[in-house]
Amino acid sequence: MLSRSMTRRLALQGSLGLLAGPGLAQARLPQFRTARYQFIELDPVEPMAPLALQGLDGKPAIARPVPGKVNLIYLWATWCPVCRITLPRFERQLVDFRARDVEIVSISTDERELPQVRDYLKRLGVKRLPVFYDRGGKTIAASGARQPLSTAEGLPVIYVTDRRGGVRGYRLGEADWASPAALALLDHVGKL
Repeated sequence: MLSRSMTRRLALQGSLGLLAGPGLAQARLPQFRTARYQFIELDPVEPMAPLALQGLDGKPAIARPVPGKVNLIYLWATWCPVCRITLPRFERQLVDFRARDVEIVSISTDERELPQVRDYLKRLGVKRLPVFYDRGGKTIAASGARQPLSTAEGLPVIYVTDRRGGVRGYRLGEADWASPAALALLDHVGKL
């Protein structure tokens, strides 16, 4: 038979577990992984700072998450074999993503000149996808501690921001962002 103090202690521990349970469930994002890569959740969540880059027209442009939407911030380069697959895929999926309140912000971090990047996108049939140009990724690299974005681990890398622009995490390498696991992740982030 349990003592009175032991019964109270167990009841209190159970109550604390029930109170903490919902908070813990919200803190973890659904898993999105392959044999090679997985989505890495960032903690703490930090906002993506606006980046002063160039548009494909060569004019100054600000790359930032679209407010009120979940955003995929896609960092890529023309030399990247996976990017040759992902860019046209995102072009085809753009309407479906927007129907889910998901925007794609793609940023070329190429060493190549802007006209070469434009020609590359034209060859791939990419016309509607929002594309910014950050020659050599210098602006992203220079933003340092003010910016949770980085290409240090490799390309491509895709960051996911919540509706307030907070960077929730990232994923390296090739991934099907229209897969059930990816959509579950994006839907979950959309509710945060």
